[in-house]
Amino acid sequence: MELHSSNCAIYLPAVNTGYVTTVASPLPQGRRFPFGLTPKDLMFWEPNNLWHYPYMLHSIGQYAVGKAPHSAMNKANRTQSILVGDSGGYQIGKGTLKGLKYVKNKQMKAVDAVNAWRYESAARAWITNCLSSECDYAMTIDMPLWARAKKGFSSPFHRCTVQELIAMTVQNLRYIDAFSPPHVKWLNVIQGGPTVVDAIAWWDQVKWFRKGGWAMAGSAGMAGGLFNMLAVLLMMRDDNAFDAGQDWLHVLGVSTPFWAVALTTIQEGLRNTNPELKVSFDSSSPFLQGGRFEDVALTPAFGSSTSSWTIKKVKAPQHPSYADKNCTLPFPHQQSPLGKVLMLNELNVQEGMWQKRQYDSLSNALLINHNIWVYLDAFKQANDIVATRDVNRIPADYLQCFDLIKHLFTTTGTWTADLGNNKVLLDKVAPYCL
Repeated sequence: MELHSSNCAIYLPAVNTGYVTTVASPLPQGRRFPFGLTPKDLMFWEPNNLWHYPYMLHSIGQYAVGKAPHSAMNKANRTQSILVGDSGGYQIGKGTLKGLKYVKNKQMKAVDAVNAWRYESAARAWITNCLSSECDYAMTIDMPLWARAKKGFSSPFHRCTVQELIAMTVQNLRYIDAFSPPHVKWLNVIQGGPTVVDAIAWWDQVKWFRKGGWAMAGSAGMAGGLFNMLAVLLMMRDDNAFDAGQDWLHVLGVSTPFWAVALTTIQEGLRNTNPELKVSFDSSSPFLQGGRFEDVALTPAFGSSTSSWTIKKVKAPQHPSYADKNCTLPFPHQQSPLGKVLMLNELNVQEGMWQKRQYDSLSNALLINHNIWVYLDAFKQANDIVATRDVNRIPADYLQCFDLIKHLFTTTGTWTADLGNNKVLLDKVAPYCL
């Protein structure tokens, strides 16, 4: 089954290093595994015996400064995929990027934080070089405005002003502009504060850097709610942000069926300006659910209630009796290609009554692979339902939002009033959540 249409926004599974390491390693001797498959068949971004999907995101923030990304992510080893590289702005903002020498994992005085980042030249060079050499699109190095918010209380940059954070970001852009090869496509990260005012201030100082596209983060992205993000995007459109050459728009950290359709609708609107534009979005949800929490993602029911558009989860089947080599029970969730062939004793492999758990790292990788497919299938179903206007399967508020987005992107001078008049609806469906 085709998991993506060129008319729809692109979901980028945020592949983590644990998954890459596991699926790129040989099958341990004697380890039960679905018949005819190997761990490399879970490497969905390359052709395999299960299912192929050619888009993904991978963050340099998972590595220590100076360390090379996993070889499976190298351009030379990726023949059938497009990789968007995250610059690790989240880890920098938290102060948790491994290998930083001067930025500390605690709140610092503003002047000390600014000077500390200035001294991190090795980290800046390493991020720029890795993303330039291995990614098809790379995000610029932003100093996130959320560091000033309540959630950023422990950030080393918490005491910095908005202008200081913007100034550090502009310094990063000038470094990338000077030292990145000219052919590399960069997504300039746009941040925002509690109101659109901070996003406009950010935009005015970074908009000169145009090398491929944009990435919407913080309250300029999903966390700011649909009202804020639409205001910023429409302002950017009017400032020629989406002219030819600026062909990719990414929205960080979201993966719900509603947002999948909303971003498809935004893509449709922006293609009136640039027919080549692609909109993408990412999350690590399938990996966290299948890895850390050992949950199974379930396909939404897709009815007229908003709850029916939710990708719910249940605990994965794990029990000592399932680890018996003679167990013949199939995996009970068969929505995915893997789920149709997986047996419970191929998921539960740690035998013995005294084992605390029956899963190993491959068990988690199997769950993750199933979950990614469920997410992709859910986004495709949601887009198909809205494309056919099956009103019995679309919440009324959702449909009203999608129609509003279409209207906003077909207007020019009146969009400000139209957007403001619908703030209550937009805040109800997709509120500010930073």
